[in-house]
This record gives sequence, structure tokens and C-alpha cells, in this order.
Amino acid sequence: MKSISFESLEEAIACYGRENLIPIDNLKQIIFYTSHGCQPKFVFENEIKPGKITAWFLKDETSFIYKKWCEASPKKGVS
Repeated sequence: MKSISFESLEEAIACYGRENLIPIDNLKQIIFYTSHGCQPKFVFENEIKPGKITAWFLKDETSFIYKKWCEASPKKGVS
């Protein structure tokens, strides 16, 4: 299936609804999600952190992969 090409975040929000989109700006997490078959619906430069990207994923598509991400990510503060 070919994905829709949006020109702005507002277009993606109008299509999917803000409550259905999850912003992720951790590059390792974006790579993990995409390598597990979950593709972002919109990717753009982060408005708050210039030079960084944010990928917007559909919440329903990421729930399973988020669990895998949590299992695979090392816990902070655990020795």
C-alpha cells in the first residue's frame, strides 16, 4: 500500500486526528520501529529542537512494537 504524502503536520493531523498520532524524536527508537515494519506517517524537523527530526506514527500501529522497544531497551539506573 502506498502511503499518503503530506506537506505539513497539520495535513497529517487532519487526516488521522491528533489523538491517533504519536511523535517520536529518539532516532534509535525511530529506526527500531521502522526495522520492525512500522512506518511513520509524517517526518519533519522538530519545531522545538532545530536540526532534529520527529517521526509521527499511528498509535494503533505502534502499541505492539512499543512493548518490544521497552523489552529491548536497557533500563536506566540499573547496574
